[in-house]
Amino acid sequence: MNIQVKYEATTEDIVASVMANAAARLWLRWAIVGLWLLAAVACVAAGSVWFAISAVFFGFVQVVNITAGGRRMGLKVAQRYVGPTVVRLTDDALQLNTPALDRSIPWSSVNKVAHNPVAWTVLSQKVGTAPLSATVLKAPFTEAERAEFDTFLARLPKVSHKGQSTSGGKTSVGGR
Repeated sequence: MNIQVKYEATTEDIVASVMANAAARLWLRWAIVGLWLLAAVACVAAGSVWFAISAVFFGFVQVVNITAGGRRMGLKVAQRYVGPTVVRLTDDALQLNTPALDRSIPWSSVNKVAHNPVAWTVLSQKVGTAPLSATVLKAPFTEAERAEFDTFLARLPKVSHKGQSTSGGKTSVGGR
């Protein structure tokens, strides 16, 4: 594989990618609401209706806060990725160059790839080193390049793939 793509990343693109990754964990939001609803039921059973109403209210406030937190995180992440970007995908590594970042991540160190409709987020950590990540926008790639990259990612050993690829097929969840 030898794919090179140049594009101009915007803040909105990067925020959308982070938000899409957060949206993939919709179960977390409903788990929080469920826990607060259980607390509300316990409060009603104990005879405290006002505490039950408060528990339901705070459960939904937490869900809204998760969404706002995703946007804030996206704005923070965007500082590294906004601007003219060059992505080079080879059989050995992902190379990402932005005005604020010059990163090369060998595929041998990648342990997770999150797919969403906007981007691939590649996460890497070797023992004893700081974790690295790279957000690669999908839109600048042709459909054939996306399919080739998704196929390559699916063959990586010991990599957890989450989300859905843009080529229409679901990727597996969990390591192989």
